[in-house]
Amino acid sequence: MNTVMQNNLNFDIATNEQFYEIKHFLKQNQTYSANRSDKIYTVRNNHKLIGLARLLSLDDCVKTFWLRGLFIESGSRNQGIASALLTYIRKNETQLAEITSIVAFAEPHLQAFYANNRYQEVSVNHIPNSLQDRFNNAQNQGKNWLCLKTKI
Repeated sequence: MNTVMQNNLNFDIATNEQFYEIKHFLKQNQTYSANRSDKIYTVRNNHKLIGLARLLSLDDCVKTFWLRGLFIESGSRNQGIASALLTYIRKNETQLAEITSIVAFAEPHLQAFYANNRYQEVSVNHIPNSLQDRFNNAQNQGKNWLCLKTKI
């Protein structure tokens, strides 16, 4: 693991032993749960879990991952922590050379945040087929998501 400390923040990849803590954190914050197959990056403040990002591998494109969730607890938002976590993911994945790109679906009001973190809006035709189906289904259900992608 490539743990990084920044001020009192600790960025890392979650271990299997931390899975129940992560599930509890997500439940406490009333957000989506995680799966054991997710690659979960965490951020802690003085050892307290305050945020995470969930990456899912795709069967139809092994070098592209889906940023399925990015969550920072409400008391820790608007401090640049989510951006720092995305930067950590980019640096770590560059070293690991496991991923060449990450796709994210985001609400329109988050476009500037993702643009500042090197994500570009792309046509749904430029993402793996499995994500095209998910994106199109969400659009058909009335979601107004942006389709974003970054290269590692």
